[in-house]
Amino acid sequence: MQVAQFFDAAYGRCEHYWWRTDLRYSPNPLDHRTSLLTQALLRLIDTGRPGRSALDLGAGEGADAIRLARLGYQVDAVEISSVGAEKINRFAFEEGVSNRVRVHAMDVGNFIPPGTYDVVISNGLLHYVEDKETVIRLMRDATRPRGLNVISLWSTYTSPPDCHDIVPVYPDDEDGIVAKLYQDWPTELLYYERDKTETSHSDLPAHRHSHIKLIARRP
Repeated sequence: MQVAQFFDAAYGRCEHYWWRTDLRYSPNPLDHRTSLLTQALLRLIDTGRPGRSALDLGAGEGADAIRLARLGYQVDAVEISSVGAEKINRFAFEEGVSNRVRVHAMDVGNFIPPGTYDVVISNGLLHYVEDKETVIRLMRDATRPRGLNVISLWSTYTSPPDCHDIVPVYPDDEDGIVAKLYQDWPTELLYYERDKTETSHSDLPAHRHSHIKLIARRP
């Protein structure tokens, strides 16, 4: 099965596959007590300057994109799943920010950024991408000076569980390609979440993951 087909099916089975709490779009860091990455980003981003923009690669159902749009960002959201892309559009409309979220229903590998951004996010995308370097270089090149790159992906500290043997996955070593390609950027957050029970979705048997969570700032 291809990644797009997998997520078309997953996103079609329920209203919210990810971020099932009522506060999913809250701009308050303390409303995201189970997501260190979200808390850290909300504390680091610029919320006062006009003309801010963000790029969300592998945007899923749009929680990160809509949250930033609520804070005044113009957001390009790239999502390979047509079902996910439709939900981003619908949820953005329901939250009153559809004028600030532009959805691109396509593979990240085919996306050409129209400019540069203050924030570039890849949350849960890179462990489905074998050629991580190309995506990370796109992220870096699309970031304005002093802008942020935000990354979360599976690490090899925990082997991918058998229940995820549906589509190919490519976790990264903790000192792997992500660490290598950001060694020249100041680090705002680097967190190894090791062997944690998966609680984000309930469509698969109980299993565990390890993650690399990084926020780096372009010099």
